[in-house]
Amino acid sequence: MSAEHDPSTGDPWGHGAVVAHRYELRDLLADHAGARFWRATDRILARDVAVHLVPSDDPRARAVLSAARASASVPDHHVLRVLDADEQDGAAYVVVEWGSGMSLDRILDDAPLPPRRAAWLVKQVAEAVSAAHAHGVAHGRLLPENVLVTESGTVKLIGFVIDGVLAGGQQPWGADDQVLSDHEADVLNLAALLYAALTGRWPGTDGSTVPAAPTEAGHVLRPRQVRAGVPRPLDALCQRVLRPDAVPGTVPVETAQEVAAALSDYVGDPTSLYRAEDAVAPEPPAPAPDPAPAPDSDATAVFPPPSPASDGLADGLTEEAAEATQAGAPLFSPEHTGVGWVGADGTEVTDGSEPWHEPRRDPAPPPPPLPEPEPRPLFAPDAPRRTRATAPLAAPEPVERDGLWPWAEPGDRTPPPATPGRGWLRIAAAIAAVVALVVVTVIAFNLGADRGGDPTPPAPGTDASPDAGRALEPITVAGVRDLDPPPAGNGEENPERVGAVVDGDPSTTWITMEYFDQFPSLKPGVGLVLDLGEPTEVAEIDLDFVGEPTSFTLFASDTEPDSVDGLTAIAEDTAGTQARVELDEPVTTRYVVVWLTSIPPAGGRFRGEIAEIALRG
Repeated sequence: MSAEHDPSTGDPWGHGAVVAHRYELRDLLADHAGARFWRATDRILARDVAVHLVPSDDPRARAVLSAARASASVPDHHVLRVLDADEQDGAAYVVVEWGSGMSLDRILDDAPLPPRRAAWLVKQVAEAVSAAHAHGVAHGRLLPENVLVTESGTVKLIGFVIDGVLAGGQQPWGADDQVLSDHEADVLNLAALLYAALTGRWPGTDGSTVPAAPTEAGHVLRPRQVRAGVPRPLDALCQRVLRPDAVPGTVPVETAQEVAAALSDYVGDPTSLYRAEDAVAPEPPAPAPDPAPAPDSDATAVFPPPSPASDGLADGLTEEAAEATQAGAPLFSPEHTGVGWVGADGTEVTDGSEPWHEPRRDPAPPPPPLPEPEPRPLFAPDAPRRTRATAPLAAPEPVERDGLWPWAEPGDRTPPPATPGRGWLRIAAAIAAVVALVVVTVIAFNLGADRGGDPTPPAPGTDASPDAGRALEPITVAGVRDLDPPPAGNGEENPERVGAVVDGDPSTTWITMEYFDQFPSLKPGVGLVLDLGEPTEVAEIDLDFVGEPTSFTLFASDTEPDSVDGLTAIAEDTAGTQARVELDEPVTTRYVVVWLTSIPPAGGRFRGEIAEIALRG
């Protein structure tokens, strides 16, 4: 281990030290009683990594190396990969993949998540933990601080196995004498993550900075008692894990696989997502009076639609009875946070957060068949022969024509006859016109040459001044940088590749990060800032994209911009792989911003890519 550090600190593992002659320590992120967690730079691959450092004489040193091997055995993309681990020069180190994004505890600082998003996020975590448990490996410290949502929307788990080894045993909130195994703590914390995402309060094992969940008589309150609008299935799932003995007869949830399965049932198949404006609800038919069943009858009750005052429940029913009628697969709408169900009869019933639709009693009648189209001739038929008139011609009287051809008699649907001899006359007239035009052009050219003038007359409507035909000159770009302004962005969008857009080589490109959702769901956009070195007149911009379609907006700025807020938009368009923007009036500016507002799909995700940008003025 190389110790390139500040001698004044006397710390061989401080800022600037190089671990294993490769990883330069940059930012100290955490310190667990002498075990340090650093953000570092991989000098060989020029990328950020995370480094755990434990002195060799620390009892946890060998356990950390074993934890690194266990973490590397988990085959799940949600787990940040272990890249290197060894012991050198008095310290054990573990190098882990760096994840850029925001941890769940910081996300919850603003507000709890909508129920559907909370369920989806914890479902991803539960699937990763279930895969790890199947290999005999537990996370060991599944706190909101260790759940990362990346910029592209992926869920990543930090500190797999390693954090649990460094922090020691785990205790539930309010239990001073109870220590859970790592597998038990993972299952408990999965429900606690769901609870925290729904309410902004933490009921899991100790160690999180998220405010503790409220309690009553020493027990954690249910999510529905903390925040209004929590769906009953999610509330029940939290209860079955956190307090399985609260309701007699309740079957507890004891494995991560069961948590993942319950959340999958709630979230449903992603292919069932629909847009609310595309869903056409059938008009409810007039309800027919139903005879009231006898008290001892087995007939099924038909419930009327809920009134606004009943909060989504049928009038006169208990909450449990109304909930029992909602069976089937869940449906979700991106515009709403509620969840609906498809009942056994194929109709939609919701939990009160979506419009209620009366089930159709009878199927709608099929539409009437379209009339058969009247056959039309493919070619015009020959005209009927007529005898030569012997009487003097008289003006024809107007007749009402219903045929396909304008010359036809009433009821006659045949085309006009071709008149012999007229075709060659038209051809001869066209040739004569062309010959006359050539002669006039030659004469005009010769007259202009004799007078020493420009033989080419100016085009009609154009400016005959000397500057009107001036060719545009290429503009040299002095510098390029990426633009990914916070709070949606982290300030960087592959900055090491920005020079590729002005190197003249279409095979080199600048690419954005990969995103699971299209702009502007996660961020309004990303872009590039082109520095022209000095105020320059810009009249035309060419852009070469990879993939299509790409929507973009061009901005001009006299000062170097940190965002597009307040900038002057000079053009916007949606293009395929190439776009040429010709400005109506040239713009004098020093900085030009190419701002991508919609990027092409790429393998199930979305990614923008620019090969070349050329400016002329």
